[in-house]
Amino acid sequence: MFNPMAFATPKQREELMKMQPFTEKIQYIIHTEDDQNRVEITLKTDSAESAQLLPQLREGIVTCVAQMLYEMFAMAGKRV
Repeated sequence: MFNPMAFATPKQREELMKMQPFTEKIQYIIHTEDDQNRVEITLKTDSAESAQLLPQLREGIVTCVAQMLYEMFAMAGKRV
């Protein structure tokens, strides 16, 4: 299993730890559709404070997935 925290700087780890009281109030749901080779992630929260982090989390997820596909598997693609 890939552990992104292993590559985080001490400053990044500190910032992530500060976010955890808010991010732990966010729930994720991973949807897969085998017949369409599709993966979707839904982020949900009832916390107004936590909801402010959703755009940042969404961009981080997209960036991580795109980097993994490109760097580990030499795949090309696009965001739609």
